[in-house]
Amino acid sequence: MRISALTDIVNGELLNSPSISFITQVHTNIKKVNEGDAFFAQNLEDIKIALKKGAFAIICNFETEILDDEIAWIYLYNFNKGLTNILRYNLLEFKSKFIKTNKIFFNLLDIFKNKELTNVILLTNDLYEDFELLNNLENDTLVFGTNLIFLNAVSGDVLILENEQFDIKNLTSHSLFETSFSYKDKFFDKIKLPTVYINDLLQQLELFNYQLDFKKLNNFNLFKPIFVNKIREIVPYGQTNRFILASQDEDIAHIEIQYLRKYYRYGEIQILETAGKSDDDIYQKIKDVNFNALYCKSISIDKIIEILEKNYTIDALII
Repeated sequence: MRISALTDIVNGELLNSPSISFITQVHTNIKKVNEGDAFFAQNLEDIKIALKKGAFAIICNFETEILDDEIAWIYLYNFNKGLTNILRYNLLEFKSKFIKTNKIFFNLLDIFKNKELTNVILLTNDLYEDFELLNNLENDTLVFGTNLIFLNAVSGDVLILENEQFDIKNLTSHSLFETSFSYKDKFFDKIKLPTVYINDLLQQLELFNYQLDFKKLNNFNLFKPIFVNKIREIVPYGQTNRFILASQDEDIAHIEIQYLRKYYRYGEIQILETAGKSDDDIYQKIKDVNFNALYCKSISIDKIIEILEKNYTIDALII
């Protein structure tokens, strides 16, 4: 691609008169930069590395000294717009489908995706990481994402995957976290998934028709309970009647809290908003509040585990 075309596409300003006139590829990851490439730089240190690797163009949105006048230096007024513009331009030649899904389906696909699905890409919602994923796109690739604004920015044709209600039979909830059911003459026995997510699971089967390895649900962090005893020490699954759930995502938290309130009838439910609270404040609140089921908003379950393990160790040493 010619430097003049690159400058126009990213809606940038060429700051010098370089002796080179073209670039080969565009990158956001400094590790992927090779001689002849253009690089979207976020800091001066990466610029220096890109120059050593032979970059032919530096694209940035901050003032910096022109360290090599032979290559192109392009200033951007809108960095993200520049990134999406070049992506959209590069993707014009590929016949791929961009698909907007809900966050539950996306998380399940991230777990169950196997080596057979070589034509599936899952976007991260990090523009710089997604840029590199889409940079190597091939024809007939299925690109899944949850951010409709970003999908529309890079593709002119986005398919919305609508939620479906499947014909489920013999549905049995063994607990909030374990379900059995039949679908199309196949029996799914004690799947570690709440009933509220069953349709998203079946949509995977309908779309890809692959064999699901249900052991992978151990890596599924949505509606994943952490059981604790009276002194808030983590204990093995199901050993107490106290458990903690958590989600950083507001939409997922809303779905799970509704499900919890509808189907949990065996004890006290408490909701804890953790936004703006320190780890110590969160731990103290978990210790003080009386609950059988505690749902923590604006925080991951892994972070809750970290807080509990750290503070229980400290408490044990004090005692």
